[in-house]
Amino acid sequence: MKFSIRSIFISLIVSIMIVLLLQIFLQFDLVTSSAGSFVLNINANSTESANAVTSVVTYFRGFDTLGEVTILFLSIFGISLGLEGYRDKFNIFAYENSLLKIAVDTLFPLIVLFGVYIIIHGHLSPGGGFQGGVIIASAFLLMFLAKSNDFSLKHNILELAESLSGAGFILLGVLSILIINRFLGNFLPLGKIGELFSGGVIPLIYIFVSIKVSAEITSLVEYFIRIKDVK
Repeated sequence: MKFSIRSIFISLIVSIMIVLLLQIFLQFDLVTSSAGSFVLNINANSTESANAVTSVVTYFRGFDTLGEVTILFLSIFGISLGLEGYRDKFNIFAYENSLLKIAVDTLFPLIVLFGVYIIIHGHLSPGGGFQGGVIIASAFLLMFLAKSNDFSLKHNILELAESLSGAGFILLGVLSILIINRFLGNFLPLGKIGELFSGGVIPLIYIFVSIKVSAEITSLVEYFIRIKDVK
């Protein structure tokens, strides 16, 4: 194998840079404490939530969560504007499978129920509003795949649920400012850690987030699954 002078020179420069970077990194002392350990130490007393990740998402960085929900809404809104010209659409991804059509009637409520479980137990175990909302949206995706054009969404109900959930999220934030002078701060009884009725406002926040996420992701699924004009 032949190596050019240029490739040898570049390899030599890269090797020197790697050695220098390693020397710089090795000079740093090991960090014995971190933001994560600090959050874990104050989580139980502040939120009574068994899931510290939930506390971070909904309590310690509530403004970021509001931003994430807003970005999701703007993304769906932009996609809907881009596909607005497709007035009459039909499902181009449905599967003509009899077994799937029979099974979907049983699987749909089970998937929705599992999504609801993930949502209401988000402060106790891995999960929460975002994860549960996507799971519920996946149930509607299965309906689109199985039922073809026989299944359609009631957009007025979907838009109402999305609007009310977003308003509820903001209302919780405003109430917490008025009561304890902190956005999305806890103003409800914390309960006992590990129990369903615990975590203060965190379960309510995740319920509103889950409704909004499931409604928006379901709308997104429909936008992309029905993109071809009816001929």
